[in-house]
Amino acid sequence: MDIVPDAVTDDDRLHSEEYLTQFNTDNYLCMYAFFEFVPLFDFIIEKLVRIFVENKSRLGHDRALEFGAGPSLLASFVLAQQVKSIRFSDYTPSNLAAVADWIKEDPGAHDWSDLFNHILQEYQRQANCGSQSVKRSDWEKQLREALKLGGLSTCDVNAVDCPVLGGEPNQYDIVLSSMCLEVACVTHHLFKATVKRLYALLKADGLLILIHGRNQTYHILNDRRFFVLPVNEITVSEALQEAGFVDIHIESRDQEADAVADGDGIMVINAFKPKISA
Repeated sequence: MDIVPDAVTDDDRLHSEEYLTQFNTDNYLCMYAFFEFVPLFDFIIEKLVRIFVENKSRLGHDRALEFGAGPSLLASFVLAQQVKSIRFSDYTPSNLAAVADWIKEDPGAHDWSDLFNHILQEYQRQANCGSQSVKRSDWEKQLREALKLGGLSTCDVNAVDCPVLGGEPNQYDIVLSSMCLEVACVTHHLFKATVKRLYALLKADGLLILIHGRNQTYHILNDRRFFVLPVNEITVSEALQEAGFVDIHIESRDQEADAVADGDGIMVINAFKPKISA
């Protein structure tokens, strides 16, 4: 599979800075209300839960970073059952405000109940819980506590002084980034550089999870076409290897381009920082 070059010629695509003025958080959250009709959600949830179930004994339990999370709590809902603290970061203030509303249990906050229930069902299936009850309210409480402890932060891959990426090294047990780096990074060079910065933030034997669209060049939201850096299994594997990651595992699912995105698949990737860094 060929690696797409860095050149970006489609000038009508909006880049990361336009997210501050053109991205509509409420419209984006509406997509999650119909998650059962979007096959990629099942794939992401299944693979994400599997990563945590299969690596449970290997993972640390203190701190996690969700980088470029958007307003979505899908991944953090699973993360919070593994760690005590989640630092939740995103580029767009309106996305962080939506998460803050949920933490405060604001009446107008997005209702994640249906999606959370679906995640719990998948977790019970994979973890072989049997008749043991897993309550959504307990998981939600852990999520709120983890987010309060870790805090909400703005982040920007283009900023040399980004407080998240420039933070203290070796501080996180888990770093997770979903549908972010390929949107924020305008070149493959910046993509690789950002992966290296995430590597530095992980503790030895820490886990990195990435979720990316495959070979995608744009996505459309609210009639706006946003830039996406095309990446694939080769691109991501090279970036991880160059950063120093080991035990790289990539799960892919094919999908046809549709009215809102031109990618041909979805990838869920996990890799570990070596126990003893070089």
